[in-house]
Amino acid sequence: MEPMKITLVAATSLDGFITRHDEPGSDFTSPADSRYLRKILPRFDCCIFGSKSYRVAREWMRTRLMPDKLRVTLTRTPEQYAGEAVPGSFEFTRNSPREIVEDLRARNYRECALLGGGQTYSRFLQAGYVDEIWVTVEARLFGTGTQLCPGQFDIPLRLLAHESLGGDTLLLKYTLQQNPAC
Repeated sequence: MEPMKITLVAATSLDGFITRHDEPGSDFTSPADSRYLRKILPRFDCCIFGSKSYRVAREWMRTRLMPDKLRVTLTRTPEQYAGEAVPGSFEFTRNSPREIVEDLRARNYRECALLGGGQTYSRFLQAGYVDEIWVTVEARLFGTGTQLCPGQFDIPLRLLAHESLGGDTLLLKYTLQQNPAC
């Protein structure tokens, strides 16, 4: 079976939060991050979201469905979203990361963006399916919020690239030095 690359894509505050306090979503991000996200998303043939991320960005996602780009939302209750599913374009599942990756590989998907939230990032990292991490760091400190990857980790990373996206926004790209599931 052909390999599939999974890239964790996130925007965080400098102190590592993907949400500001208890506010859902990433509306704290800069215009530079929004431009960057719009630029890179076309390279991925599929995207994976958690249900909280989907609920926050539902309208944006639903108005931008494309037949050649699969969007998968992880949820404990996929039947709740049956009326919103579009087979091959927008799907809902309760499957494990392993089952999702096996299904995507079988359907010949090659580049997948993991787009949030923290629990989804953690599940795929713990299962050993993340190949790279691309993080936009915003020049903000929140003190509280949703962590990028809640849980206990010790995953060594290697910096692949860094660049300024404009203003005070920094992009960091990492690869995992080893498969944490091994």
